[in-house]
Amino acid sequence: MSNNVLHVSDDVSKLYEKLQGKRDKLREQLEEAEREFEAVATTLKLMGLPTPGTSNLSLAGRTHLEALIDIARANGGILIVRQARRLMTKAGLFTNPKNASSILFTAIGRSGKFKAVAKGKYELTETKDPAKLPAPVPVAATDELDEEIPF
Repeated sequence: MSNNVLHVSDDVSKLYEKLQGKRDKLREQLEEAEREFEAVATTLKLMGLPTPGTSNLSLAGRTHLEALIDIARANGGILIVRQARRLMTKAGLFTNPKNASSILFTAIGRSGKFKAVAKGKYELTETKDPAKLPAPVPVAATDELDEEIPF
């Protein structure tokens, strides 16, 4: 029986070493991919283009609409629903991720802040808030009319 245990322990040890080598190889590949990712992100920034994926965006504690607007702004005013759903699910903004798509389409439709561009793709329409517009300048009333107004 002890021979059988030794044989199994040797097999497990070999498997452990094999998986350790595989893990190290995958870490090297991940580091390489991270370097390439940073290089492409830097190139996009230098070209003045938005970086897709919004990897540096913090959505925690935001409402669905606020998060959608932030994602669209980070992508140069374009909102891709599939990407938004993935980012917002990752940030934990949905109690049930199965309902995420319908929640997003409802928020987009009701907000009036997005215009459909293509299927699953929307453009952020920055509408001017009436509260932020300058007040109208009062015009002095005159008794004399320069021209006759026909009625």
